Amino acid sequence: MLNPFYYGQVATGGDFTDRTTELKELVAELDSGARVFLISPRRYGKTSLAFNALAALKERGVITAYIDMYDVSTVEQFAAHYARAIARATETKTESIVGFIREVIPSLRPSVTISAEGEISVGIEAAPKKPELSLLIKDLLEIPQKAAERRKKKFAVFFDEFQEIRNVGGEALEKAMRSVFQRQKDVGYLFAGSKQHIMADMVLNKNKPFYKMGKVLFLGKIPSGELSSFISRKFGATDKTIDAGTMDEIIKVSHAIPYYTLHLCHEIWSGCADIKKVPRSAVAEAVGRIVQGLSPMFLSIWDSLALTQRKLLQAMAMASGTDMFSMVFINTYRLGSASSVQKSEALLIAKGILEKEDGVTVFSDIWFREWISGRSRDAAGPDEAGLTNRISARTRFTRTQND
Repeated sequence: MLNPFYYGQVATGGDFTDRTTELKELVAELDSGARVFLISPRRYGKTSLAFNALAALKERGVITAYIDMYDVSTVEQFAAHYARAIARATETKTESIVGFIREVIPSLRPSVTISAEGEISVGIEAAPKKPELSLLIKDLLEIPQKAAERRKKKFAVFFDEFQEIRNVGGEALEKAMRSVFQRQKDVGYLFAGSKQHIMADMVLNKNKPFYKMGKVLFLGKIPSGELSSFISRKFGATDKTIDAGTMDEIIKVSHAIPYYTLHLCHEIWSGCADIKKVPRSAVAEAVGRIVQGLSPMFLSIWDSLALTQRKLLQAMAMASGTDMFSMVFINTYRLGSASSVQKSEALLIAKGILEKEDGVTVFSDIWFREWISGRSRDAAGPDEAGLTNRISARTRFTRTQND
């Protein structure tokens, strides 16, 4: 029997859970030619939501295109990727797609290759001067509206990890996009991003090009009840039962973040392949296997960090939920000073190890936190571990008293 839990890929059909309200709203907005900014932390399922919206739009006859900005590092690459995305959306035959790409970005001298699987890649063999490149970009951005008018259909374009546009072309590219997009009436745009502070600055800062350009949707976690029902159905479909206590443990450990919940359930199911009832102990065992499997990667990251950064991560892992700038926290874990903590925090955020979530600094990868927590527990003796727990509780109490 196949494992019913999939993770690390776009969820569709029966693997896509809840988000009914958000999906309906996205489809309606994009179908009407609106611009939508979808903001959420990584692994909350925004890409799956976006692809399900595109699928629903396709059923309505809307032309759809997708660009992953993580694949782009220069304006020239943006032009190539955008041309390929629009070509694949508007053309059906491979030769037509290739011809389209060569026609719309001739000054970049694109080299188009087709793999054995039919995947099309576009290379750049020329770097035109800035004025010529700017004109090329403007002409490219006009194509979806022209295609919509020619075919008498709506068009929807999805930019994933859109905050990366700042690293590609800065405000000049943002201004060019706004200038073109705001005049298009038959094209809907979905700008999704996981770096919340950058995305928020792009759309809420009145001095930025995308200020008030479209609706802003902040995607939160799937409600625990919906997630629990989904998990129960998946286990039940393979003749397995899981009690409420075990379910609560899964939600707690995975922080109700879809990617981690599915990853954990996948591992639990694998460990319980030959039994009908999932025991609560299966949760901790599955976490142990996940962390052990990722250990070589985590060790490589750990070895690259300065001692001050390691100490902060250890403290955060051992005293989750406490105020990292409180003197109790700083003194307990011998972190030096608040300025030292602030510097380490900034560097760890820049490295992608920590991130801001609703104004709170958290681990970008909860399994890395589990790995660090396990190492810290192993290194600490019973007395030291007990002291950490007592001080952690006192820190929370101190913050409550000060609130």
